[in-house]
Amino acid sequence: MNEFSNRTKLAIVAAKNAGMEIKKILDGENIGVKAKGLNDVLTIADVKSESLIVERILGLFKDDSIISEEEGKYKEGNSGYTWVIDPLDGTLNYSRNIPYYCVSIGYMKDGKPEGGAIYIPEFDELYYCERGKGAYLDNKKIKVSDIDSLSKSLTTIGFNNRYPEEREFFNRVHANCMENMVNAEKIFSTVVALCYVASGKTESHFELNCYLWDICAGSLLVEEAGGKCSSLGNKELDFSKIDKQKIVATNGLIHENFVDLLK
Repeated sequence: MNEFSNRTKLAIVAAKNAGMEIKKILDGENIGVKAKGLNDVLTIADVKSESLIVERILGLFKDDSIISEEEGKYKEGNSGYTWVIDPLDGTLNYSRNIPYYCVSIGYMKDGKPEGGAIYIPEFDELYYCERGKGAYLDNKKIKVSDIDSLSKSLTTIGFNNRYPEEREFFNRVHANCMENMVNAEKIFSTVVALCYVASGKTESHFELNCYLWDICAGSLLVEEAGGKCSSLGNKELDFSKIDKQKIVATNGLIHENFVDLLK
């Protein structure tokens, strides 16, 4: 781990510590579920995780900016670095004791992802990366799969009932996948889905209307593992926006063909 910067090292430690804390809260069966919106909930674990992470960042990098899911634009700094935090991605899963949830901590330099870490507590999986230094899972370098055929690929797709105006589009995407013999699954966590593309468990993921904290660390993880990330139409991701993010992540080999399915 010595080859990584101090910010990446902080992200690694903070993601695991926060993840262990939210699992401890879940095991205690007092998670304090509150509704945030349609199919969107908040627990005391979200707030506790965010507090632990922010406190650690401020202790070492007080001049950095911080953007986090629960507090929004938490702090404005002047260092050129911005932390982007999802203290608990997959909260609905978490609230129902479904194992696909995680902590995601990424940081950007001059508006582009530079490094980060993701911890999936139920599987004790710690993913991390830094630009130009590769992607890792528990100290082992990872890479995307080498499947180059849509019909042999497995994709995860982000369907979200919070945006009813997009249902027709999602229905078309799913139909296109079925017609092209693409196996499609839904795991209700954008960040976990990106980890699975990066580690070769799946070949692609598509998500519409997600947030910056859903894609900051995960998109770099995929790219450092040899994959590709874009927005719809194979356009570059826009990391200047917080909401209404659209991400297409693949192993790179099927990227253009997968993008075509989303037209």
